[in-house]
Amino acid sequence: MQLLKRHVTTTKATVCQLSTLHYALDTRIFYKYGQTLIKHYDVIVIGIHPNKEIIEGVQIIPFKIYKNRTWRLFTSWIKMFSMALKTKADLFHIHDPELLPCALLLHIIGKKVIIDVHENIAADIFDKDWIKFKKTTYYIFNYIESIACKRIPVILAESSYEHRYKQISKSITTVHNYVSPAFFSELQGFNRNPLHLFYMGIVLENRCVFEIIATIKELHDRGYKVHFHCVGQRYSKLIQEIEKNEIYEKFKAYIHFYGRKNLLEGYKISQQCGIGLCLIKPMSNSIESKPTKIFEYMAIGLPIITSDFKLYKKLVSENGVGMNVNPLSVEEISNAIEKLINAPHQIKEMSEKGKSLVNTRYNWKTEAKKLEEKYAEILK
Repeated sequence: MQLLKRHVTTTKATVCQLSTLHYALDTRIFYKYGQTLIKHYDVIVIGIHPNKEIIEGVQIIPFKIYKNRTWRLFTSWIKMFSMALKTKADLFHIHDPELLPCALLLHIIGKKVIIDVHENIAADIFDKDWIKFKKTTYYIFNYIESIACKRIPVILAESSYEHRYKQISKSITTVHNYVSPAFFSELQGFNRNPLHLFYMGIVLENRCVFEIIATIKELHDRGYKVHFHCVGQRYSKLIQEIEKNEIYEKFKAYIHFYGRKNLLEGYKISQQCGIGLCLIKPMSNSIESKPTKIFEYMAIGLPIITSDFKLYKKLVSENGVGMNVNPLSVEEISNAIEKLINAPHQIKEMSEKGKSLVNTRYNWKTEAKKLEEKYAEILK
């Protein structure tokens, strides 16, 4: 693997972010970590990407997408270990649970490593349909993770599962997925239309895509010509299921799938939209994890309709930035959207509160400082 020449000073330490699952331009990995760390270090990201290049000072090295999950689980970490060594980085930061063996091996040979936990993976095992032997998988994962976390510092994206990692980790630091207001500032202040709904993120059945499609029909039946704008990757099986859906077939002129786009391109589509959707079905992992898109919707002044989990209510309804509904109820989702369509003053209030909260409370600046301090501690 030949590294690109970087126009940087040779006195900086080199840090390398590793992911076999995430795109190299992932929000947390590239936009938050990469753009924060580039101020102090030479930064390399190995992740899913079409080609080698340097973007905003960060060197991107592409990692091949594995179509077969089983093959990926057992072999991707070996390939990543080889690629990581060739970078000769001073610190390796892994972002996927399947890379725990890679993290352990790097640690064993004397490399400095950080494990980044984006979600409660152990709980998530029981919500994944493609995992056949869930209990066995849980025990194997729990064993490997415990060994790794007792030896390697851990960064968590959520405080909600700190209790688990306090029991098994050598060192934990929580760096929340809050946002940088400056990044989203150019996306504010547009004449948004509440008849246009927006979602950005991975497109899955458990993200209520079929409930949203049914909601479009329900709102049309009520006389509202609502559009749904969806930015995110759809997998082939789901595409087939959507295209076979009778409601989608009838209302597809009002349902717009744009595919996966980077953060800025995706949110430019939101400029025409007046309501942001973040509907997730109740799962062990989701009910105690704050979706990053909620903070992103706040940052651009987009009122939010999201699931009625306790954690989400505290974040959305209690902060006055949106409404919480039963994500399985088309009627509740429709009622909330209809209420906002007919309350432009409330939309304006939610929009202003969201932007204010991002500036004062849910701001990446505080989290970036924690990240910088952890790197300085490890690399001293």
